[in-house]
Amino acid sequence: MNTQGMAGIVKGDRSREPIPTAATRPAQVKVEVEDLRSPDSEALDSLSAPVRACAPAGAVLLRVTRQSYEGEECFHLELQDDTALRATVTPQDLRNQRRPQLDLAGIATAGTWQQGLNALRSWSDTKITLRQWLTALRRQHGRNLRLVVWDETDFQIPWELFFHETDDPDDHGWLGADVELIRWTNVYSETPIDWSTGGASICKGPVLSYIDKDFKNLDDRFKALPHDKADTMSELLSKLNAKDRRFGLVHFWGHGTAAADGAQATLGGLSMDLLGRHRMHALRAADTLVLLNACSSALLMNDDRFRERATRTFAEIFLRRGARGVIATAGEVGKPDSLEFLDRLLAAARDQAVSVSALLRDYRATLARELPDDLSTADPILLKAFIYGCMYHYIGRLDTALYMSPQGGTS
Repeated sequence: MNTQGMAGIVKGDRSREPIPTAATRPAQVKVEVEDLRSPDSEALDSLSAPVRACAPAGAVLLRVTRQSYEGEECFHLELQDDTALRATVTPQDLRNQRRPQLDLAGIATAGTWQQGLNALRSWSDTKITLRQWLTALRRQHGRNLRLVVWDETDFQIPWELFFHETDDPDDHGWLGADVELIRWTNVYSETPIDWSTGGASICKGPVLSYIDKDFKNLDDRFKALPHDKADTMSELLSKLNAKDRRFGLVHFWGHGTAAADGAQATLGGLSMDLLGRHRMHALRAADTLVLLNACSSALLMNDDRFRERATRTFAEIFLRRGARGVIATAGEVGKPDSLEFLDRLLAAARDQAVSVSALLRDYRATLARELPDDLSTADPILLKAFIYGCMYHYIGRLDTALYMSPQGGTS
C-alpha cells in the first residue's frame, strides 16, 4: 500500500476546505424510525448528555454507560440524534448487555485475526435496534453522518468493528470503514469540555515530535515541514509546558503500557499519574492534534486504587490540557503498521485541510477493500493490517481538520 492511496481517497471525498465555518441544517428528511420509539422513551432535554441543538447536522450520539444486572457488569446504550430528538432506552437489546470479551488488544495479542472478526460479526447480529437506528440515519445523512461514541465503560468495545451492512454496493459492513466515527470520553476539567463545542477548526502549524530511542529516526518524514523535536520525554513536556509555543501536530512514537492503575500505566516510561501533573500550556495556545503512536494509549481504565467508575485514559489528559483531539491506539500495534499510519496521515494532510474523522474512516476503508468477502480465504497479513487500522481511534471534537503546511508556507 502506498501513501498516495489514502490521500487520493480523502481528496475525492472532501473539498480543499472540508470544514464548514458554520453548521447549517438541511431540510429534514422523514425517516421511518417509529418502531425504535416507545411510550417510555425519554425526551432529549431530560438526558444528561443530549445532542445539542447547535451540533452540526448529521452528528448523532451513541452513549455507552456501565450498569449492573443480576450481579454482572453490563453496558447500556442510549441513542440520540438530531432529527427525532429522542433517546430509545427501553428495548432489551439496548440495555443489560453483558461485557463482551472482544477487545482488539486481546485479539491482537492472540493473533486470532479471522476468528476475532467473525466473532465481532456474530456479536453485531443481535443488536437489532442499534442496527435499525444506524440504517435510518445512514439513509438520511449518507456520507455526512458522523457518529459520536461516548463510551463511559472500560469494556474496550471495538465500535469501529461493529458490523452493519446496507444496500450500498460500496459498503464494507464494518462501521468504522463506512462512517465517520468520533470517540469521546469523560474529560475531568472544571471548565466544561464537550465534543460538540468550539466550532470548526483546522490544526495547522509546526510539528512537535518525540521518537523513542528504540524506534527509527523519522527526521526525513518531517523535513519539508516546520518541525521541532524532543529527544527525551522531559524535553517533550518542557516544550509543551511553554506558554509561548504553538503546534499543529504533536507526534509521539514510543512505548505505552496498559495497567490497572495510573501509577503503573505508562507513556514513554512516564506514568499516567505524573503525566497528568503537567500543564501543557502550548495545547491551549493553538488548535492542536495529538497523535499518540503508542501501544494501548486509547485504552479506558477504572483505576483500581480509587474504587470508582471514572474512566481514565492517556487521551483524556491531553484533551483536558487543551488538545483539539487525540489519535491513540486501542492495543499493541506493530512498528511497521504504526509507521504506515503516520505516512498516510502526513500524505493526506500535506496539501489540503482534511477532516480527521473522515481521514480515519477512509484509512480503514482502504484496508477493508483488500479483504475478500470470505474471510477464511484472506491473507493473515491483510487481516492483521485491517485490525491494526481499526485500533486507531480519534478521540476529540467534531469538525476537526489537519493541515500540514510546508516550510515557509502560511500557518
